[in-house]
Amino acid sequence: MPSPSPSRPEVVLPLLPAVLAGEPAAIDRWFRAEHPHVWRLCLGLLADAAEAEDVAQDAMLHLLDRLHAWDPARPYRAWRTTVVVNLCRDRLRRLEARQRAHERAARARDDAGRGILPDPGDEASRAEVMDVLREALGALTPREREAFVLRDLEGGSTEETAEQLGVTPSSVRSLLTLARRRLRTLLGERVPGLAGGGERG
Repeated sequence: MPSPSPSRPEVVLPLLPAVLAGEPAAIDRWFRAEHPHVWRLCLGLLADAAEAEDVAQDAMLHLLDRLHAWDPARPYRAWRTTVVVNLCRDRLRRLEARQRAHERAARARDDAGRGILPDPGDEASRAEVMDVLREALGALTPREREAFVLRDLEGGSTEETAEQLGVTPSSVRSLLTLARRRLRTLLGERVPGLAGGGERG
């Protein structure tokens, strides 16, 4: 599993000219510096480790292919984050379309059959901590999850988060209020004492 340590601008930015020039050693260092952060961002936005790994790989190739389009007048991290957020949104749209198709197919099977029992395999146990986190993040709406991940998990400011999501700072604050309340309710049922916790500003 990739390290959760975020990439540091002082490490990444000096590499970019050599990366743009196609130098293999620089590209390798850039990839190793950036991939853990991109993976963590994808995990937070998608709430699914397998999907996060897949999208993170695609995102790294996408970033490398489009690095020439980055405007140095814009913070590199903001540009990188926007690219990753958009890729995650695309993946979520595809996953939701696939889920709707599966649900339609399941309803059709149910209508055609009788006495079908639940599959015991659906109740297989998973790692508890990752299960709680995935379920909690997965219960948020996509926009709530984006705001929560970028602001609370990634440590961005409200203004940075607003810019990356293309909304106003007041919208970010509203999304955060909803996300934190929902998470506190969900996690409080699994973690004693959490339900009464206060919201951060």
